[in-house]
Amino acid sequence: MTWLGTAFRFVILLSLLASWLGILIPAFPAPTVMWALTLLYGLSAGFGTLGAICFGVITVLTIFSWFVDNILGLAGARKGGAQGWSLLIAPVVGLVTSILLTPIVGILLTGLSLFFAEWYLKKDWRLAWHATRAMLIGWGS
Repeated sequence: MTWLGTAFRFVILLSLLASWLGILIPAFPAPTVMWALTLLYGLSAGFGTLGAICFGVITVLTIFSWFVDNILGLAGARKGGAQGWSLLIAPVVGLVTSILLTPIVGILLTGLSLFFAEWYLKKDWRLAWHATRAMLIGWGS
Protein backbone atom coordinates (compact mmCIF):
# COMPACT_ATOMS: atom_id res chain seq x y z
CA MET A 1 0.00 0.00 0.00
CA THR A 2 1.26 3.47 -0.88
CA TRP A 3 1.64 6.30 1.57
CA LEU A 4 -1.31 8.03 -0.13
CA GLY A 5 -3.57 5.01 0.47
CA THR A 6 -2.47 4.86 4.09
CA ALA A 7 -3.09 8.59 4.53
CA PHE A 8 -6.55 8.26 2.95
CA ARG A 9 -7.51 5.43 5.31
CA PHE A 10 -6.19 7.39 8.28
CA VAL A 11 -8.29 10.43 7.28
CA ILE A 12 -11.36 8.17 6.94
CA LEU A 13 -10.70 6.74 10.41
CA LEU A 14 -10.34 10.21 11.96
CA SER A 15 -13.49 11.35 10.17
CA LEU A 16 -15.40 8.32 11.48
CA LEU A 17 -14.30 9.12 15.02
CA ALA A 18 -15.29 12.77 14.61
CA SER A 19 -18.71 11.84 13.23
CA TRP A 20 -19.18 9.40 16.10
CA LEU A 21 -18.75 12.36 18.44
CA GLY A 22 -21.14 14.25 16.17
CA ILE A 23 -23.96 12.04 17.45
CA LEU A 24 -24.10 14.44 20.39
CA ILE A 25 -25.10 17.30 18.05
CA PRO A 26 -28.83 16.93 17.28
CA ALA A 27 -28.78 18.54 13.80
CA PHE A 28 -25.71 16.63 12.60
CA PRO A 29 -26.63 13.55 10.50
CA ALA A 30 -23.94 11.36 12.08
CA PRO A 31 -25.28 7.94 10.97
CA THR A 32 -25.49 9.09 7.36
CA VAL A 33 -22.00 10.58 7.46
CA MET A 34 -20.60 7.41 9.03
CA TRP A 35 -22.34 5.29 6.39
CA ALA A 36 -20.84 7.40 3.58
CA LEU A 37 -17.36 7.23 5.13
CA THR A 38 -17.67 3.47 5.52
CA LEU A 39 -18.70 3.21 1.88
CA LEU A 40 -15.65 5.26 0.83
CA TYR A 41 -13.38 3.07 2.91
CA GLY A 42 -14.90 -0.13 1.52
CA LEU A 43 -14.59 1.08 -2.05
CA SER A 44 -10.95 2.09 -1.55
CA ALA A 45 -9.83 -0.96 0.45
CA GLY A 46 -12.12 -3.56 -1.07
CA PHE A 47 -15.04 -4.98 0.87
CA GLY A 48 -14.43 -8.70 0.86
CA THR A 49 -17.09 -11.05 2.24
CA LEU A 50 -16.96 -9.94 5.87
CA GLY A 51 -16.71 -6.29 4.87
CA ALA A 52 -19.79 -6.59 2.65
CA ILE A 53 -21.75 -8.23 5.47
CA CYS A 54 -20.67 -5.53 7.93
CA PHE A 55 -21.54 -2.80 5.42
CA GLY A 56 -24.98 -4.38 4.98
CA VAL A 57 -25.52 -4.28 8.75
CA ILE A 58 -24.34 -0.64 8.85
CA THR A 59 -26.76 0.20 6.04
CA VAL A 60 -29.70 -1.38 7.89
CA LEU A 61 -28.74 0.46 11.10
CA THR A 62 -28.47 3.75 9.22
CA ILE A 63 -31.94 3.34 7.69
CA PHE A 64 -33.30 2.38 11.12
CA SER A 65 -31.79 5.55 12.60
CA TRP A 66 -33.55 7.63 9.92
CA PHE A 67 -36.90 6.12 10.84
CA VAL A 68 -36.36 6.57 14.57
CA ASP A 69 -35.29 10.18 14.03
CA ASN A 70 -38.41 10.91 12.03
CA ILE A 71 -40.73 9.07 14.40
CA LEU A 72 -39.37 10.95 17.44
CA GLY A 73 -39.56 14.28 15.62
CA LEU A 74 -43.09 13.72 14.37
CA ALA A 75 -44.22 12.45 17.78
CA GLY A 76 -42.86 15.65 19.30
CA ALA A 77 -44.67 17.75 16.69
CA ARG A 78 -47.90 15.84 17.35
CA LYS A 79 -47.49 16.44 21.07
CA GLY A 80 -46.95 20.12 20.25
CA GLY A 81 -50.29 20.27 18.45
CA ALA A 82 -49.31 19.73 14.81
CA GLN A 83 -52.12 18.63 12.53
CA GLY A 84 -52.12 15.53 10.34
CA TRP A 85 -51.50 17.32 7.02
CA SER A 86 -48.44 19.04 8.42
CA LEU A 87 -47.14 15.71 9.69
CA LEU A 88 -47.48 14.30 6.16
CA ILE A 89 -45.98 17.27 4.32
CA ALA A 90 -42.90 17.88 6.49
CA PRO A 91 -41.27 14.41 6.24
CA VAL A 92 -41.89 14.22 2.48
CA VAL A 93 -40.21 17.60 1.98
CA GLY A 94 -37.36 16.49 4.23
CA LEU A 95 -36.86 13.20 2.41
CA VAL A 96 -36.89 14.73 -1.06
CA THR A 97 -34.54 17.57 -0.16
CA SER A 98 -32.20 15.23 1.74
CA ILE A 99 -31.87 13.07 -1.36
CA LEU A 100 -31.65 15.90 -3.89
CA LEU A 101 -29.56 18.31 -1.82
CA THR A 102 -28.03 17.32 1.52
CA PRO A 103 -29.31 15.94 4.84
CA ILE A 104 -28.64 19.30 6.54
CA VAL A 105 -30.82 21.12 3.99
CA GLY A 106 -33.42 18.37 4.45
CA ILE A 107 -33.49 18.98 8.19
CA LEU A 108 -33.87 22.73 7.75
CA LEU A 109 -36.61 22.41 5.14
CA THR A 110 -38.47 19.80 7.18
CA GLY A 111 -38.73 22.27 10.04
CA LEU A 112 -39.64 25.15 7.76
CA SER A 113 -42.26 23.14 5.90
CA LEU A 114 -43.87 22.06 9.18
CA PHE A 115 -43.88 25.67 10.38
CA PHE A 116 -45.43 27.04 7.18
CA ALA A 117 -47.97 24.21 6.90
CA GLU A 118 -49.06 24.81 10.50
CA TRP A 119 -49.14 28.57 9.96
CA TYR A 120 -51.31 28.07 6.87
CA LEU A 121 -53.67 25.68 8.65
CA LYS A 122 -53.96 27.53 11.97
CA LYS A 123 -53.39 31.14 10.85
CA ASP A 124 -51.30 31.71 13.97
CA TRP A 125 -47.52 31.81 13.81
CA ARG A 126 -47.17 31.23 17.57
CA LEU A 127 -49.02 27.91 17.37
CA ALA A 128 -46.99 27.01 14.27
CA TRP A 129 -43.76 27.77 16.11
CA HIS A 130 -44.90 25.75 19.14
CA ALA A 131 -45.46 22.65 16.95
CA THR A 132 -42.16 23.17 15.10
CA ARG A 133 -40.24 23.62 18.34
CA ALA A 134 -41.81 20.45 19.72
CA MET A 135 -40.66 18.58 16.59
CA LEU A 136 -37.11 19.87 17.05
CA ILE A 137 -37.14 18.77 20.68
CA GLY A 138 -38.41 15.35 19.57
CA TRP A 139 -35.50 15.10 17.12
CA GLY A 140 -33.10 16.06 19.87
CA SER A 141 -34.37 13.27 22.06
